[in-house]
Amino acid sequence: MAAWAALAFVGLVSSSLFAQSAPYDPYAPQVEEPPIAEDGSLNWPVFYKSQDIQANYEKLWMTGSCLGNSKKVMVPVAKNRLDINKMPEGKIEGIVMRVGQGQLFVKQADGKLKKVAVHPAGVSRIEISKDVPASWLKPGMGVRLVGQVNEAGRGVETLKELDIVTIPPGFEPDPVVAEKRQSIVAVVSSLRSNRLVLKTPAGSLHRLLFQISDETVAHVQAKDLAFASVGDLVEAKGHLYNGDNNEAWVFASDVTLTRPEANSGEETSSETTSVASNSN
Repeated sequence: MAAWAALAFVGLVSSSLFAQSAPYDPYAPQVEEPPIAEDGSLNWPVFYKSQDIQANYEKLWMTGSCLGNSKKVMVPVAKNRLDINKMPEGKIEGIVMRVGQGQLFVKQADGKLKKVAVHPAGVSRIEISKDVPASWLKPGMGVRLVGQVNEAGRGVETLKELDIVTIPPGFEPDPVVAEKRQSIVAVVSSLRSNRLVLKTPAGSLHRLLFQISDETVAHVQAKDLAFASVGDLVEAKGHLYNGDNNEAWVFASDVTLTRPEANSGEETSSETTSVASNSN
């Protein structure tokens, strides 16, 4: 499996290095477009196909070794820059083989591999909907459940199900009231031996303890790529780029992830890995 290409996003700059009368200065103030245009489309920053080439150029510029007029230097630098917004748009479907920071490694039905990248400003529209065992819970994940706790914050019954959700920044959950069956939104603190500890900032009960079982189901309803996992089915829409060295990218504006049905026949390599999932 080929190694992933280096991915570096920076502020938008002029699309042509040679259209400028003065030497190109990578540190000059740049005019950045808002990540979301008025028509709802995404504005993508410059993509450097090789981070090493750009880093070497910036080093030459800093030391005064390059004045922006050497074709030996500037031609590779120009070819290294990609204007994502000008790339054709399309859609791919496949199965997740690897999860990285803001990226997915996807295998299509025809066996071809593509790399899906979401916008670095966090404006790509991500929808993750699937059911997983509650043992999949990790510290930092947001959860929503219907339950009841006593005055010590202990659940009065074993949970049968709960939702894993993305808690929006600044969201203030309702306080948890003892001896009242209610909807509870909290963050996972720990999960050991089927003892689920949650924390919530609201009210007087800040630490909640619930018992789960091996049959407890967690319904994932999230908008964060951190909840993706190997084996998920993915549909990604965005700008398509077939790069060098047989590498293909999808710079995705929309990503939908679901879990395949049991016995669907989809298989993943034993060598694939996923990153730990943390939402906050």
